[in-house]
Amino acid sequence: MQSRVSHTAQRASMCTVLIIVSATLLCLAGSAVFTVDQNPPDLIKYQNETVEMKCEHSVNTYDRMLWYKHSQDTGFKYMGYLNTIFPKEEAEFGTKIKLSGDGRKSGSMTINSLSVNDSAVYFCVAYHTVL
Repeated sequence: MQSRVSHTAQRASMCTVLIIVSATLLCLAGSAVFTVDQNPPDLIKYQNETVEMKCEHSVNTYDRMLWYKHSQDTGFKYMGYLNTIFPKEEAEFGTKIKLSGDGRKSGSMTINSLSVNDSAVYFCVAYHTVL
């Protein structure tokens, strides 16, 4: 009986979290070519690990990055944004995520204490603030 419990506990701690990242650029104008790069393109991590996803864009007039999570269970979820150097994470994520960097060029999102619920596709969106 004792070895069965140990085997089950070991299997539970070995669960992996699959994360796929994607980048999106809003408001493309004319024939100019703009890029948004998000790295790494995909990840496989263990539970309780931490992951950092980076996003960079080449549009001089864009000053904001938004982060979204898409999973089969919940659909799209807005996670927060980085406006120039000011991050704003959504309250529901608490200390689970941290946004950092500069929305005018490059930023990152760190997800702490990964769990199976973090298996998803993550999107970085770059755009400009309209006043």
